[in-house]
Amino acid sequence: MKKFLIAFAVAAIAVAGAFAQDAVSDAMAAAESAREEVPQSLQGTWYDKKYDCNWVLSVNANATSLAKLVDASTGNVYYTFTKNNVKNFNQEFTVTNGAVITFECPAKNRTYRFVKPISNPDLDIDIYNTVYEERHTATVTFKSVEAK
Repeated sequence: MKKFLIAFAVAAIAVAGAFAQDAVSDAMAAAESAREEVPQSLQGTWYDKKYDCNWVLSVNANATSLAKLVDASTGNVYYTFTKNNVKNFNQEFTVTNGAVITFECPAKNRTYRFVKPISNPDLDIDIYNTVYEERHTATVTFKSVEAK
């Protein structure tokens, strides 16, 4: 009887291992499929209530345009970020983080990081002032898809 129970336990472990291996393979295939669906651009407007302004992002795969900081009440453009006035521009699109855009703006003495998670429409921002060593981090509220 003991031999039967031992043989049964070994068989059960082998079957469980086979199912686990299939589950891992399925998860890896799903992750690869989702990676192909991640957009290669970041377009839209997000509201930063701390400064009553809108971040208008228009980042495409070629990085021909980047972002504008706009007064939410008046529509006055505070600053326009382009390929010509930023450096160390980097963009990546991953299944785990979504869209991640980083760059430095020497004229503003700041570094910028925008993270648009896949899980929600809002945008996480991290702006670091290199002169005063101050950081502004916030989750800004999604307003619209059109970059205005």
